[in-house]
Amino acid sequence: MHTCVFKDDARKAYLDAEGKLDLAKVQARWTELGKIKVSLGNKYFTPAVVEKVKGLSDSDQQRFLDVMMGGLSNDDSSVGVYATRPEDYDVFSFYLEPLIREYHKIEGQTKQEHDWNIPVGEYVLTKIDSRLEKVSMRARVARNVKGWNLPPSMDKDERIRFENKMVEVFGSFGIPGKYHSLTPGHKNQITNQQADELRNKHFLFNDMTTDNHLTSSGVASDWPHGRGIWISEDETKMIWIGEEDQLRIISIVQGNDLGKVDQSLHELLSGIEKSGLEFAEHPIYGVITTCPTNMGTGKRQSILGKFPNITKGGTDEKKLKEVARSLGLQARGVGGEHSNMDKEGTADISPSARFGVTEAIVTKRLYEGLIKLYDMEVQAAGGNRQNCCIIY
Repeated sequence: MHTCVFKDDARKAYLDAEGKLDLAKVQARWTELGKIKVSLGNKYFTPAVVEKVKGLSDSDQQRFLDVMMGGLSNDDSSVGVYATRPEDYDVFSFYLEPLIREYHKIEGQTKQEHDWNIPVGEYVLTKIDSRLEKVSMRARVARNVKGWNLPPSMDKDERIRFENKMVEVFGSFGIPGKYHSLTPGHKNQITNQQADELRNKHFLFNDMTTDNHLTSSGVASDWPHGRGIWISEDETKMIWIGEEDQLRIISIVQGNDLGKVDQSLHELLSGIEKSGLEFAEHPIYGVITTCPTNMGTGKRQSILGKFPNITKGGTDEKKLKEVARSLGLQARGVGGEHSNMDKEGTADISPSARFGVTEAIVTKRLYEGLIKLYDMEVQAAGGNRQNCCIIY
């Protein structure tokens, strides 16, 4: 269990007496972490990268340190880097590009393309099992807005200004709903009890100050200022403000047709764009996100499912994660990344690829992966479908 440390304190360990970046200290820490787990941020901190960093201005060297802070502060990081502003992907391409290519398994020249032409009536879960009639299905896209710093380097004032900008958008984009703010003194502020009720419904994100990946990288700084959630009247559309990305735009549908989730999400996304906001995009990488794992489409599509047999009653999360990974999927706890599964092996299942695939392919991969995962759960139940996973 990590003791959470915030970025301003964490980064002091990598500065010299004059407050400048000390690359030898960074290298020593990466070497130390490499004995436990080698993140991609660690792997690509090469001698050639060090030479490049030496030629940067002092301010860009400080930014470069900020990019690495999540990885330097956590011994369980798989990636370990967070962008601090959209330009980081170009300024630090000598470090980030090979990392991005490995994570997304990109070979040759790849340019992100978008395709929301996702059929309704094709990716239907009851085709996998007739019991999968009412499933908790969700899709979300990560977005950041052009002209603003990314969350790791926003200060309190910028976070509050961004939240207020979005409140204006919610009042004009044409979909009935209500904004719930966590910001002290905000006109839409909700109580801690109301926030917990939204978390219990799996709507609102958790207290970010409990996650050392978010605190050490600066994502969680100034908590809870500038954070909140907009929820549509029918509770199928939601927008997070101020989590890992400025916006997480979410569709939650109870049913069995993955295409209907996409239909709802695209309607919400289009409404925001029509309000005049311009999202930050890269000519090659597509959607710009704080964590490079989400770039490209920025889309994550998932279902909540119980896998009691693969996980042995929730005691073997590692097995489910390995099986899912072999199918191009990710398995997470019900509370999202870094959360645990319960004793029924309840997991959030989604495709891992975001970049180099279209939005339509993400949906297709989820459906095809679930077919295979469900078959494996049946096999783990001794072939008895009645004792295997119920996706809900």
